[in-house]
Amino acid sequence: MNTELSQVDENRHLTADDSNEALNVAETLATSQAAAEIPHLTFADFGVRSDIVQSLTEAGITHPFPIQSMTLPVALGGHDIIGQAKTGTGKTLGFGIPAIQRVIAPDDEAYASLAVPGAPQALIVVPTRELAVQVAGDLSTAAKRRGARIVTIYGGRAYEPQIEALTAGVEIVVGTPGASLTCTTRSTSR
Repeated sequence: MNTELSQVDENRHLTADDSNEALNVAETLATSQAAAEIPHLTFADFGVRSDIVQSLTEAGITHPFPIQSMTLPVALGGHDIIGQAKTGTGKTLGFGIPAIQRVIAPDDEAYASLAVPGAPQALIVVPTRELAVQVAGDLSTAAKRRGARIVTIYGGRAYEPQIEALTAGVEIVVGTPGASLTCTTRSTSR
């Protein structure tokens, strides 16, 4: 029976246009009820700082992706996370928002009381320079109103400007393994 071209008659018989066979239809999946509303949570609903929420909103990002909805409550609570999702599903902000929220930025009251103000407080290690640039860009977007400084460290370019950025002070470092190690050991401060 070709059910793509089928009809249900007033006696609840299903017949196909290319057949004389008929099936009694006892139940149907159709309903007259309205579809259930799925709540659209915002980043603020997860306890994300208002300055981060505002930065995200300005970038057109208002609702978390599923991976973010799963990781934010855990990571914002200070617990480790492991998340696996396809490319483009929001993993970066799933770990990045908690990192931005937990660092103490220069404008925060507690900044002066840090053991070494300006020393990196978070290190995000990525395998390639392209990913380092992408992750740092996403974090910079989210941190725009937060005041947290983010530096990208990777090979294939001069180390001196990267070391200068570390020496000037930074809250979050995003880098490749080798370059991060090289710049950290060559840096004389922090």
